[in-house]
Amino acid sequence: MNVELITIMMFIFLFGLLFLGLPVALGLGSTAVLFALLLTPRTLLAAPSQFMSTTFSAVLVTVPMFIFMGNLVRYSGIADAAYDMAYKLIGHINGGLAMGTVVICTLFAAITGITPPATITMGMIAIPSMLKHNYHKSIAIGAVGAGGALGALIPPSVPFIFYGLIAGESIGALFMGGVIPGLLLAGLYVLYIGIRCRLQPHMGPPIQTQEKIPWPEKIRSILVIWPFLLLIFLVLGVIWLGVATPVEAAAFGAGGALFLNLIYRRLTWRVLKESLESTVKLTAMGLWILIGANLFISTFSALGAQEVVIKTALAMPGGRWSVLMMMMVVLLILGCVMDDWAIIMLCTPLYVPIIEALGFSKLWFGILFIINIQTAYLTPPFGFVLFWLKGIMPPGISMADIYRSTFPFVILQLIGLTLVILFPQIGLWLPGTMIK
Repeated sequence: MNVELITIMMFIFLFGLLFLGLPVALGLGSTAVLFALLLTPRTLLAAPSQFMSTTFSAVLVTVPMFIFMGNLVRYSGIADAAYDMAYKLIGHINGGLAMGTVVICTLFAAITGITPPATITMGMIAIPSMLKHNYHKSIAIGAVGAGGALGALIPPSVPFIFYGLIAGESIGALFMGGVIPGLLLAGLYVLYIGIRCRLQPHMGPPIQTQEKIPWPEKIRSILVIWPFLLLIFLVLGVIWLGVATPVEAAAFGAGGALFLNLIYRRLTWRVLKESLESTVKLTAMGLWILIGANLFISTFSALGAQEVVIKTALAMPGGRWSVLMMMMVVLLILGCVMDDWAIIMLCTPLYVPIIEALGFSKLWFGILFIINIQTAYLTPPFGFVLFWLKGIMPPGISMADIYRSTFPFVILQLIGLTLVILFPQIGLWLPGTMIK
């Protein structure tokens, strides 16, 4: 049996298992074991070492720490205070609450590394408030969904950690590389909301208040964002300054989030228990997918299929840019039907050798990769953000309403992705300024 046919059969078998509903980790692992038993049994000798080497990687310590930090921030109450700030500062302009929601979600993303905290917390706070003030549901839902998805891109992004671990790229450089593209996308969201609500005032009418909010009160409301700034410095500031590694920064961030809950008197046994439970579940899921992906890639490479993929990609007409565009399209399609972490674990070891052969930067490609992953959170039918939003929606809002609400923001995502492809320095400039 030739290698080309084996390659096709492995992918057909893998995706068949996934579409039947088998967990991603088991789908990857069982495909690897079955093909290894049939074609290259000696490969299975490496399986025990895969379990040990994967789970004992020092970089993986950052994953539970950042997830724990994000869960604690969700319960701290600073989101309520930040939304009150947006209400007082820009609630009186068209679309002000929606634009403020995007900004708060951006700050949330910079201290969590995952999407659920911002999506769920701001969804419960901002959507009922915007609907109460006669905002159109598409603007209200879209602002929270798109803003929440920024957690996948703006550091400390957990997807960046998994990509960096597999690709052999600096986690700190990837974190810095996600900052400006993340802010660019947030700016596109705000700009879109502002223009649309200006042209169609009924989409986001200004709040009519009985009395004018005095400036001293507005200034005091701005001061509530100090916890965001503290945590951002504890994580990103110390990495950029070269004071700490990502692992140490993750510990600083988790400790800072714990401290904030203490001073805000929100740290209860229930909060601690729920935060730890969520951290353990998400971390365990990521580790099992990573183990399964490593087993799959070991078998894939041992069978010679990796070489087939690289040669096929390099032989494509149109040069290296057409190969890059093909990769982007495949990632967007996979994002509609697969778990984001699974996409990273499966595609990174397949794509990175091709990217290196083509002469592209692994750091730059990693930024493009995670922008695609972020887009996957918003694309039906499998976008996680869509399901989280549905779980907190008031009665009367259907899944179709959520799909329609996020569609304009998916277009903005693709515009942002195109800009980073055309102007690589959007992602590469800040990593180049890091203090070594």
